[in-house]
Amino acid sequence: MLKKVKPEYYNVLNAFLERERPFPIYNKVVNNFSGNTIYNSKGLKNESKSNLYCLYDFPSYLKGYITKKDWKSKHINTFKGSLIFPENYTDTQNYLKTKFKTPKRFRLYQNKLEACFNIEYKCYYGHISKENYDYLFDTFQKMLQKRFLEKKIENHDLFRWEIYHEIAYPLINSKKAALFVIYNDNKPISFYLNLLRNKTIYGYVKSYDIDYSKFSIGFINFLQQLRWCFENSIEVYDLLKGNYPYKNKLIDAEFYYQKHVIYNSKSLLATIIAHIIIFKTHIFYKTINILKKLNVDIMYHKFLDFLYKNKVEDDSQNIIVTNNVQMVLDKQLIKIDLNDDSLSFLKRPVYTFLYHNKEQLSTIEVFQLKNKLNTYMIKGEKNVQKITFQ
Repeated sequence: MLKKVKPEYYNVLNAFLERERPFPIYNKVVNNFSGNTIYNSKGLKNESKSNLYCLYDFPSYLKGYITKKDWKSKHINTFKGSLIFPENYTDTQNYLKTKFKTPKRFRLYQNKLEACFNIEYKCYYGHISKENYDYLFDTFQKMLQKRFLEKKIENHDLFRWEIYHEIAYPLINSKKAALFVIYNDNKPISFYLNLLRNKTIYGYVKSYDIDYSKFSIGFINFLQQLRWCFENSIEVYDLLKGNYPYKNKLIDAEFYYQKHVIYNSKSLLATIIAHIIIFKTHIFYKTINILKKLNVDIMYHKFLDFLYKNKVEDDSQNIIVTNNVQMVLDKQLIKIDLNDDSLSFLKRPVYTFLYHNKEQLSTIEVFQLKNKLNTYMIKGEKNVQKITFQ
Protein backbone atom coordinates (compact mmCIF):
# COMPACT_ATOMS: atom_id res chain seq x y z
CA MET A 1 0.00 0.00 0.00
CA LEU A 2 2.79 2.45 0.90
CA LYS A 3 4.50 1.78 -2.41
CA LYS A 4 1.38 2.74 -4.33
CA VAL A 5 1.19 6.18 -2.72
CA LYS A 6 4.81 7.08 -3.23
CA PRO A 7 4.69 10.17 -5.49
CA GLU A 8 5.86 9.83 -9.07
CA TYR A 9 7.64 12.93 -10.35
CA TYR A 10 7.45 14.37 -13.85
CA ASN A 11 9.16 17.54 -15.11
CA VAL A 12 7.27 18.97 -18.10
CA LEU A 13 10.32 20.69 -19.64
CA ASN A 14 12.66 17.73 -19.20
CA ALA A 15 10.30 14.79 -19.71
CA PHE A 16 7.86 16.13 -22.30
CA LEU A 17 9.85 18.64 -24.35
CA GLU A 18 13.23 16.93 -24.19
CA ARG A 19 12.31 13.24 -23.95
CA GLU A 20 8.78 13.22 -25.43
CA ARG A 21 7.54 11.04 -22.57
CA PRO A 22 3.76 10.70 -22.10
CA PHE A 23 2.08 12.82 -19.44
CA PRO A 24 0.92 10.83 -16.43
CA ILE A 25 -2.87 10.87 -15.86
CA TYR A 26 -3.56 13.80 -18.21
CA ASN A 27 -5.26 12.47 -21.34
CA LYS A 28 -4.95 15.75 -23.19
CA VAL A 29 -3.00 18.99 -22.76
CA VAL A 30 -4.15 22.16 -24.54
CA ASN A 31 -2.44 25.52 -25.07
CA ASN A 32 -5.02 28.07 -23.86
CA PHE A 33 -3.51 30.90 -25.96
CA SER A 34 -3.42 29.12 -29.30
CA GLY A 35 -6.14 26.56 -28.67
CA ASN A 36 -3.81 23.84 -30.00
CA THR A 37 -3.70 20.40 -28.42
CA ILE A 38 -0.03 19.83 -27.64
CA TYR A 39 -0.53 16.33 -26.23
CA ASN A 40 -3.08 13.56 -26.64
CA SER A 41 -2.70 10.19 -24.95
CA LYS A 42 -4.80 8.37 -27.55
CA GLY A 43 -2.92 5.24 -28.56
CA LEU A 44 -0.30 5.71 -25.82
CA LYS A 45 0.12 3.36 -22.87
CA ASN A 46 1.08 4.53 -19.43
CA GLU A 47 2.41 1.65 -17.35
CA SER A 48 2.41 3.55 -14.05
CA LYS A 49 0.01 2.46 -11.34
CA SER A 50 0.75 5.14 -8.78
CA ASN A 51 -2.06 6.96 -6.98
CA LEU A 52 -0.08 10.19 -6.64
CA TYR A 53 1.85 12.36 -9.11
CA CYS A 54 3.81 15.59 -8.83
CA LEU A 55 4.28 17.47 -12.11
CA TYR A 56 6.88 20.26 -12.11
CA ASP A 57 7.40 23.22 -14.47
CA PHE A 58 3.88 23.01 -15.89
CA PRO A 59 3.16 26.33 -17.69
CA SER A 60 -0.06 27.92 -16.45
CA TYR A 61 -1.14 28.68 -20.03
CA LEU A 62 -1.49 24.93 -20.59
CA LYS A 63 -4.51 23.00 -19.38
CA GLY A 64 -4.45 19.30 -18.59
CA TYR A 65 -7.58 17.14 -18.86
CA ILE A 66 -8.27 14.04 -16.76
CA THR A 67 -10.88 11.48 -17.80
CA LYS A 68 -10.14 9.00 -15.01
CA LYS A 69 -12.86 8.98 -12.40
CA ASP A 70 -12.10 10.11 -8.82
CA TRP A 71 -8.80 11.77 -9.75
CA LYS A 72 -8.18 15.32 -8.54
CA SER A 73 -5.53 17.92 -9.38
CA LYS A 74 -4.23 20.87 -7.37
CA HIS A 75 -2.06 23.60 -8.97
CA ILE A 76 0.48 25.73 -7.11
CA ASN A 77 2.26 28.69 -8.74
CA THR A 78 6.05 28.49 -8.49
CA PHE A 79 8.22 30.74 -10.70
CA LYS A 80 7.33 33.36 -13.29
CA GLY A 81 7.86 32.89 -17.01
CA SER A 82 7.32 35.21 -19.95
CA LEU A 83 5.81 35.07 -23.44
CA ILE A 84 5.82 36.81 -26.81
CA PHE A 85 2.90 36.42 -29.22
CA PRO A 86 4.31 36.77 -32.77
CA GLU A 87 0.78 36.57 -34.19
CA ASN A 88 0.10 40.01 -32.63
CA TYR A 89 2.56 41.60 -35.08
CA THR A 90 2.91 41.67 -38.84
CA ASP A 91 6.69 41.23 -38.91
CA THR A 92 9.90 41.92 -36.98
CA GLN A 93 9.91 45.61 -37.86
CA ASN A 94 6.34 46.01 -36.59
CA TYR A 95 7.33 44.23 -33.36
CA LEU A 96 10.30 46.59 -32.80
CA LYS A 97 8.22 49.69 -33.55
CA THR A 98 5.61 48.53 -31.03
CA LYS A 99 8.08 47.69 -28.30
CA PHE A 100 10.72 50.41 -28.57
CA LYS A 101 10.74 54.19 -29.07
CA THR A 102 13.84 54.04 -31.28
CA PRO A 103 13.64 50.72 -33.17
CA LYS A 104 16.16 51.84 -35.82
CA ARG A 105 19.04 51.30 -33.42
CA PHE A 106 18.48 47.54 -33.51
CA ARG A 107 18.87 47.54 -37.27
CA LEU A 108 22.07 49.55 -36.78
CA TYR A 109 23.47 46.77 -34.54
CA GLN A 110 22.99 44.26 -37.33
CA ASN A 111 24.27 46.66 -40.01
CA LYS A 112 27.47 47.23 -38.01
CA LEU A 113 28.04 43.52 -37.51
CA GLU A 114 27.52 42.82 -41.22
CA ALA A 115 29.71 45.78 -42.24
CA CYS A 116 32.65 44.58 -40.11
CA PHE A 117 32.46 40.83 -40.79
CA ASN A 118 31.37 38.29 -43.37
CA ILE A 119 28.15 37.28 -41.59
CA GLU A 120 25.82 34.39 -42.39
CA TYR A 121 22.65 33.31 -40.55
CA LYS A 122 21.52 29.68 -40.44
CA CYS A 123 18.69 27.77 -38.81
CA TYR A 124 18.99 24.00 -38.54
CA TYR A 125 15.45 22.67 -38.53
CA GLY A 126 14.42 19.35 -40.04
CA HIS A 127 17.93 18.31 -41.09
CA ILE A 128 21.46 18.44 -39.73
CA SER A 129 24.28 15.96 -40.30
CA LYS A 130 25.71 14.20 -37.25
CA GLU A 131 29.22 15.41 -38.04
CA ASN A 132 28.14 19.05 -38.29
CA TYR A 133 25.91 18.68 -35.23
CA ASP A 134 28.75 17.35 -33.05
CA TYR A 135 31.07 20.12 -34.22
CA LEU A 136 28.48 22.83 -33.51
CA PHE A 137 27.58 21.49 -30.08
CA ASP A 138 31.23 21.20 -29.10
CA THR A 139 31.75 24.84 -30.16
CA PHE A 140 28.51 25.85 -28.39
CA GLN A 141 29.70 24.29 -25.12
CA LYS A 142 33.13 25.93 -25.27
CA MET A 143 31.52 29.28 -26.02
CA LEU A 144 29.21 28.94 -23.01
CA GLN A 145 32.13 27.92 -20.77
CA LYS A 146 34.20 30.88 -21.91
CA ARG A 147 31.36 33.35 -21.42
CA PHE A 148 30.54 32.29 -17.87
CA LEU A 149 34.17 31.86 -16.88
CA GLU A 150 34.64 35.52 -17.73
CA LYS A 151 31.51 36.47 -15.79
CA LYS A 152 32.72 34.22 -12.93
CA ILE A 153 29.22 32.81 -12.53
CA GLU A 154 28.26 29.14 -12.54
CA ASN A 155 25.99 28.14 -15.40
CA HIS A 156 23.47 25.35 -14.79
CA ASP A 157 23.10 24.55 -18.49
CA LEU A 158 26.69 23.31 -18.50
CA PHE A 159 25.78 20.74 -15.83
CA ARG A 160 23.17 19.31 -18.22
CA TRP A 161 25.24 19.60 -21.38
CA GLU A 162 25.52 15.86 -22.03
CA ILE A 163 21.71 15.66 -21.92
CA TYR A 164 21.31 18.56 -24.35
CA HIS A 165 23.85 16.99 -26.69
CA GLU A 166 21.98 13.69 -26.58
CA ILE A 167 18.42 14.95 -27.11
CA ALA A 168 18.82 17.87 -29.54
CA TYR A 169 20.03 15.89 -32.58
CA PRO A 170 16.87 13.75 -33.05
CA LEU A 171 14.66 16.70 -32.09
CA ILE A 172 16.20 18.95 -34.77
CA ASN A 173 15.81 16.27 -37.43
CA SER A 174 12.17 15.64 -36.46
CA LYS A 175 11.35 19.40 -36.48
CA LYS A 176 10.85 19.51 -32.71
CA ALA A 177 13.88 21.74 -32.16
CA ALA A 178 15.63 24.51 -34.07
CA LEU A 179 19.28 25.52 -33.72
CA PHE A 180 19.96 29.13 -34.72
CA VAL A 181 23.59 29.93 -35.57
CA ILE A 182 25.34 33.12 -36.66
CA TYR A 183 28.58 32.61 -38.57
CA ASN A 184 31.52 34.87 -39.32
CA ASP A 185 33.51 33.38 -42.21
CA ASN A 186 32.04 29.94 -41.50
CA LYS A 187 32.99 30.18 -37.81
CA PRO A 188 30.05 30.08 -35.34
CA ILE A 189 29.84 33.18 -33.15
CA SER A 190 26.34 32.81 -31.68
CA PHE A 191 24.00 29.93 -30.80
CA TYR A 192 20.41 29.58 -29.65
CA LEU A 193 18.74 26.19 -29.22
CA ASN A 194 14.93 26.29 -29.17
CA LEU A 195 12.48 23.41 -28.71
CA LEU A 196 9.09 23.37 -30.45
CA ARG A 197 5.62 21.93 -29.96
CA ASN A 198 2.56 22.79 -32.04
CA LYS A 199 3.26 26.39 -33.02
CA THR A 200 4.92 27.16 -29.66
CA ILE A 201 8.68 27.73 -29.50
CA TYR A 202 10.66 27.50 -26.26
CA GLY A 203 13.88 29.53 -25.86
CA TYR A 204 16.11 26.89 -24.30
CA VAL A 205 19.89 27.42 -24.32
CA LYS A 206 21.93 30.29 -25.77
CA SER A 207 25.42 31.71 -25.90
CA TYR A 208 27.65 33.91 -28.04
CA ASP A 209 31.34 34.58 -28.58
CA ILE A 210 32.27 37.25 -26.02
CA ASP A 211 34.82 38.73 -28.42
CA TYR A 212 31.83 40.14 -30.34
CA SER A 213 30.01 41.46 -27.26
CA LYS A 214 30.21 45.09 -28.44
CA PHE A 215 27.87 44.23 -31.31
CA SER A 216 24.84 43.22 -29.15
CA ILE A 217 25.04 39.86 -30.87
CA GLY A 218 22.63 38.19 -28.43
CA PHE A 219 19.89 40.57 -29.49
CA ILE A 220 20.75 40.11 -33.18
CA ASN A 221 20.28 36.35 -32.70
CA PHE A 222 16.95 37.02 -30.97
CA LEU A 223 15.76 39.01 -34.02
CA GLN A 224 16.92 36.14 -36.25
CA GLN A 225 14.63 33.81 -34.28
CA LEU A 226 11.75 36.27 -34.33
CA ARG A 227 11.94 36.53 -38.13
CA TRP A 228 11.87 32.74 -38.28
CA CYS A 229 8.78 32.71 -36.04
CA PHE A 230 6.93 34.98 -38.47
CA GLU A 231 8.02 32.90 -41.47
CA ASN A 232 6.83 29.67 -39.79
CA SER A 233 3.55 30.98 -38.29
CA ILE A 234 4.68 30.47 -34.68
CA GLU A 235 1.91 31.62 -32.32
CA VAL A 236 3.67 31.60 -28.93
CA TYR A 237 7.32 32.23 -28.02
CA ASP A 238 8.01 31.03 -24.47
CA LEU A 239 11.15 32.64 -23.00
CA LEU A 240 10.96 30.20 -20.05
CA LYS A 241 11.84 31.06 -16.45
CA GLY A 242 13.55 34.16 -15.18
CA ASN A 243 12.42 37.71 -14.63
CA TYR A 244 15.18 39.91 -16.04
CA PRO A 245 15.06 43.61 -17.01
CA TYR A 246 15.94 42.86 -20.66
CA LYS A 247 13.06 40.36 -20.89
CA ASN A 248 10.52 42.85 -19.56
CA LYS A 249 11.13 45.05 -22.60
CA LEU A 250 10.58 42.19 -25.03
CA ILE A 251 7.58 40.29 -23.71
CA ASP A 252 3.81 40.51 -24.18
CA ALA A 253 2.69 38.58 -21.10
CA GLU A 254 3.85 36.82 -17.96
CA PHE A 255 2.67 33.50 -16.59
CA TYR A 256 3.51 31.13 -13.76
CA TYR A 257 5.15 27.78 -13.89
CA GLN A 258 3.18 25.47 -11.66
CA LYS A 259 3.51 22.33 -9.63
CA HIS A 260 0.55 20.00 -10.23
CA VAL A 261 -0.27 17.51 -7.48
CA ILE A 262 -2.58 14.86 -8.95
CA TYR A 263 -4.03 12.13 -6.77
CA ASN A 264 -6.63 9.38 -6.65
CA SER A 265 -9.19 10.61 -4.13
CA LYS A 266 -10.42 7.03 -3.54
CA SER A 267 -7.10 6.30 -1.84
CA LEU A 268 -7.19 7.80 1.66
CA LEU A 269 -3.41 7.61 2.09
CA ALA A 270 -2.78 9.20 -1.33
CA THR A 271 -5.21 12.00 -0.45
CA ILE A 272 -3.48 12.67 2.88
CA ILE A 273 0.01 12.65 1.39
CA ALA A 274 -1.14 14.86 -1.51
CA HIS A 275 -2.49 17.49 0.90
CA ILE A 276 0.72 17.42 2.93
CA ILE A 277 2.72 18.02 -0.28
CA ILE A 278 0.33 20.82 -1.32
CA PHE A 279 0.64 22.51 2.08
CA LYS A 280 4.45 22.26 2.16
CA THR A 281 4.71 23.56 -1.42
CA HIS A 282 2.46 26.55 -0.64
CA ILE A 283 4.55 27.42 2.41
CA PHE A 284 7.82 27.02 0.49
CA TYR A 285 6.89 29.35 -2.37
CA LYS A 286 5.21 31.89 -0.10
CA THR A 287 8.46 32.04 1.85
CA ILE A 288 10.41 32.41 -1.41
CA ASN A 289 8.17 35.34 -2.45
CA ILE A 290 8.61 37.06 0.92
CA LEU A 291 12.39 36.66 0.71
CA LYS A 292 12.34 38.06 -2.84
CA LYS A 293 10.47 41.15 -1.66
CA LEU A 294 13.22 41.63 0.92
CA ASN A 295 15.85 41.13 -1.83
CA VAL A 296 17.30 38.20 0.09
CA ASP A 297 17.54 36.21 -3.16
CA ILE A 298 19.73 38.92 -4.73
CA MET A 299 22.05 38.93 -1.70
CA TYR A 300 22.13 35.11 -1.73
CA HIS A 301 23.11 34.94 -5.41
CA LYS A 302 25.71 37.66 -4.90
CA PHE A 303 27.16 35.60 -2.07
CA LEU A 304 27.28 32.48 -4.28
CA ASP A 305 28.89 34.49 -7.07
CA PHE A 306 31.45 35.81 -4.58
CA LEU A 307 32.34 32.27 -3.49
CA TYR A 308 32.62 31.12 -7.11
CA LYS A 309 34.73 34.12 -8.14
CA ASN A 310 37.26 33.24 -5.45
CA LYS A 311 37.62 29.76 -6.97
CA VAL A 312 38.40 31.14 -10.42
CA GLU A 313 41.77 32.62 -11.24
CA ASP A 314 41.60 36.20 -12.45
CA ASP A 315 43.73 36.45 -15.59
CA SER A 316 42.14 39.66 -16.85
CA GLN A 317 44.41 42.54 -17.86
CA ASN A 318 43.96 46.28 -17.96
CA ILE A 319 44.11 47.75 -21.45
CA ILE A 320 45.17 51.32 -22.25
CA VAL A 321 43.74 52.50 -25.58
CA THR A 322 45.14 55.49 -27.48
CA ASN A 323 43.44 56.62 -30.69
CA ASN A 324 44.77 58.50 -33.74
CA VAL A 325 48.43 57.76 -33.02
CA GLN A 326 51.28 58.13 -35.48
CA MET A 327 52.17 54.85 -37.19
CA VAL A 328 55.72 53.74 -36.34
CA LEU A 329 58.29 52.46 -38.84
CA ASP A 330 57.77 48.98 -40.28
CA LYS A 331 61.12 47.75 -38.92
CA GLN A 332 59.81 48.30 -35.38
CA LEU A 333 56.74 46.13 -35.99
CA ILE A 334 55.80 42.46 -36.11
CA LYS A 335 52.68 41.73 -38.14
CA ILE A 336 50.05 39.74 -36.22
CA ASP A 337 47.78 36.97 -37.52
CA LEU A 338 44.53 37.10 -35.53
CA ASN A 339 43.88 33.46 -36.39
CA ASP A 340 46.83 32.48 -34.17
CA ASP A 341 45.21 30.91 -31.08
CA SER A 342 47.99 32.21 -28.83
CA LEU A 343 46.90 35.76 -29.72
CA SER A 344 43.17 35.24 -29.24
CA PHE A 345 43.21 37.84 -26.41
CA LEU A 346 43.60 40.50 -29.12
CA LYS A 347 40.30 39.72 -30.82
CA ARG A 348 38.02 41.66 -28.51
CA PRO A 349 39.98 44.94 -28.60
CA VAL A 350 40.36 44.58 -32.38
CA TYR A 351 36.64 43.91 -32.86
CA THR A 352 35.82 46.84 -30.59
CA PHE A 353 38.04 48.97 -32.85
CA LEU A 354 36.02 47.78 -35.86
CA TYR A 355 32.76 48.64 -34.10
CA HIS A 356 33.75 52.21 -33.24
CA ASN A 357 35.47 52.96 -36.55
CA LYS A 358 33.02 51.14 -38.84
CA GLU A 359 35.90 49.25 -40.44
CA GLN A 360 35.89 45.87 -42.16
CA LEU A 361 38.07 43.16 -40.64
CA SER A 362 39.70 42.44 -44.00
CA THR A 363 40.89 46.06 -44.37
CA ILE A 364 42.83 46.41 -41.10
CA GLU A 365 46.28 45.27 -40.00
CA VAL A 366 47.48 44.43 -36.47
CA PHE A 367 51.09 44.74 -35.33
CA GLN A 368 53.14 44.11 -32.22
CA LEU A 369 55.92 46.51 -31.23
CA LYS A 370 59.28 44.71 -31.17
CA ASN A 371 60.64 46.70 -28.24
CA LYS A 372 57.35 46.61 -26.27
CA LEU A 373 55.88 43.14 -26.49
CA ASN A 374 52.77 44.10 -24.50
CA THR A 375 51.93 46.91 -26.95
CA TYR A 376 50.05 46.48 -30.21
CA MET A 377 48.89 48.74 -33.02
CA ILE A 378 45.72 48.45 -35.09
CA LYS A 379 45.98 50.15 -38.46
CA GLY A 380 42.72 50.92 -40.20
CA GLU A 381 41.70 53.13 -43.09
CA LYS A 382 40.42 55.88 -40.77
CA ASN A 383 42.33 55.47 -37.54
CA VAL A 384 45.48 54.02 -36.01
CA GLN A 385 45.03 52.79 -32.46
CA LYS A 386 47.62 51.71 -29.90
CA ILE A 387 46.63 49.22 -27.20
CA THR A 388 48.84 48.39 -24.23
CA PHE A 389 48.21 45.50 -21.85
CA GLN A 390 49.16 46.00 -18.20
